[in-house]
Amino acid sequence: MSELSKTYIEKVVDWLFIFIQIICIIALFNGENFDYMRMALGNLFFWIIYMILEKREKWRIPLYIRIITLLSITFNDYFGEYLNWYVTSSLYDRLQHFFGTYALTLWIFFVIQQFIQLKLNNQRLTILFIFSLALALGTIYELLEFIEDEVFKPKIKNQPSLLDTDLDLISDLAGGILAVVHYHISKHLKSFQFPFEQRTFIK
Repeated sequence: MSELSKTYIEKVVDWLFIFIQIICIIALFNGENFDYMRMALGNLFFWIIYMILEKREKWRIPLYIRIITLLSITFNDYFGEYLNWYVTSSLYDRLQHFFGTYALTLWIFFVIQQFIQLKLNNQRLTILFIFSLALALGTIYELLEFIEDEVFKPKIKNQPSLLDTDLDLISDLAGGILAVVHYHISKHLKSFQFPFEQRTFIK
């Protein structure tokens, strides 16, 4: 795939995500589900800010990782929040934590490398770094859910029980393991190969 084609697909993916996210926010507003609407709006602003930073700083992330990252956000906001699958299906919550941690761990891995202009070439160090990112991401997410419950007092709590929190963390751990496995075997996977050699942008 040429660089021009990849850039075009990235733009299509970004704008498709923004369109779906806006529809989701409007639907949540019409349903007077303001707690979830606030979260969906936050996720939309989060990605728009990233798009601006990416263009300004000339960051690049693999297309596959861009797609799964946006899918994880869409799955959270549309299926989990708008369709209310988080309430009606405890299994969906676990799967979303698993997939979301996998996707966001890989996304953050590439962003951090380019932000601090560091290229990780040691395989063992990279595996440890990815695994640590997944654990940190899961912990931070649970802390944000706790803060959300305490500050905004939503009708449906993000953390209804200690068991729910523990199962979320286990799912996050499993997602981190999948991210490490992805890195370890990606040299043999043509469909979503992991770029081991990352460009370092010098200003």
